[in-house]
Amino acid sequence: MSEPNPSSTPSDQAPSEAQTEPQTSPIQSAAKSTEIRRGSPFAAGTDRPALASAYPVFQEEVWVPESGMLQSSVVAALIVLVFSIACWRLFPAGGILVTGLGCGLSILGMFSSRAIGAVVCLIAHSALFAACYMQMM
Repeated sequence: MSEPNPSSTPSDQAPSEAQTEPQTSPIQSAAKSTEIRRGSPFAAGTDRPALASAYPVFQEEVWVPESGMLQSSVVAALIVLVFSIACWRLFPAGGILVTGLGCGLSILGMFSSRAIGAVVCLIAHSALFAACYMQMM
């Protein structure tokens, strides 16, 4: 009988059934060969493309179904502002309700892309609300 030579390579030896490995698919072998990255992606030595660091990234406005409602609430707050001014002069008790509606529409509009207009409307409605309330006192 011949004894196996410990210095021989695996190709010299005939594989037995116990020594054979099960066949792996290319996906499984690729998954085994890639390492899971750990740590901060912002750490020094992280590869970043030069193009991404040279040009700033501007995020485009994302349009969702609620965007139209939010933008239209700013327009509605502007329309209600006209009625709030009329109520302040003619019917202060009703002006409290109308300016409250305008404040609500302005707050809703602050979540749209027209936030500056919503803030201006909110300030105007708040001032008219205080004026109507002071006339009622």
